[in-house]
Amino acid sequence: MAGVGGHGGNDNIAAGGSVSTSLGAGVIASGDNGAGNGGSGYFSGAIVDAPVVIYHPINIAMAGSGGTAHASQSNTVDIDQSATQIAGVGGSGGNANVAAGGSVITLDPSWGSSNGGSIWDVQTGGSQAGNGGDGAFYGGLVHTSFVLYDPINIAVAGYGSNVHSVQTNDAYVDQSIVQIAGIGGHGGNGNAAAGGHASLLSHGLWGGSDTIATGSNGAGNGGNGYFVGSLIDVSVAIYAPINIAIAGPHSTALADQVNNVHIDQSAVQIAGLGGDGGNGNLALGGDLSAHLLSDLHLMG
Repeated sequence: MAGVGGHGGNDNIAAGGSVSTSLGAGVIASGDNGAGNGGSGYFSGAIVDAPVVIYHPINIAMAGSGGTAHASQSNTVDIDQSATQIAGVGGSGGNANVAAGGSVITLDPSWGSSNGGSIWDVQTGGSQAGNGGDGAFYGGLVHTSFVLYDPINIAVAGYGSNVHSVQTNDAYVDQSIVQIAGIGGHGGNGNAAAGGHASLLSHGLWGGSDTIATGSNGAGNGGNGYFVGSLIDVSVAIYAPINIAIAGPHSTALADQVNNVHIDQSAVQIAGLGGDGGNGNLALGGDLSAHLLSDLHLMG
């Protein structure tokens, strides 16, 4: 596992402070708060899994003329080369978090005038709560499992002899793989992101504000998933049991072979998926109370 963002916490509160001013100011911002958001996950490089298993039992019985050769081989093999590779996954957003922008109150008679103080931006929004982190992946996930299972059983007897060769093999090879990369985290549930309250009063001298923003809040949104690279699964299994019984003239040769083989090379590859959005979330723009506004350029 590499580049995995942590999950956001639960039941957190992030609140912007209140701003009260009677003088002009350049910027008043009480929003941009975050609570319970999942961390982003970024991965650049390669995760490589290249296990090699060689299982090669040999059983040989040889007898001369007038002799008896008996070769018996019983093999039980369990090879597990399964792999799980996870990279660049954003953490899930937390639940039941609150991110609220603070209040803004101004009583500046010269607010917005050309010869007095001026507030260019009043921002009480931009709060985020319980959003899933983005997942970004650049590189490669490689799985190259190789299994060579080659049991050999040989019984050789000379003239006038008896040869008996028995081979019983039970083999289970698991080369399954799960590769996950660039997955955005799920958005949390039951979160609230609210812009703060803005109360603006002038005495008829207000020339206009450039920007008043109390929105741009987000709650419980699923994170984006980004993937650039490759997912590779190259599983190879070679199962070649050999059972040989050789007898000369006027002899008896018996070769029995029983094989039970199960090879699992299933693969699941997931890349570049955005996380699901949460449920029961609330995102509200803040209230704006303004009096005697002659020229309001933008309200969001």
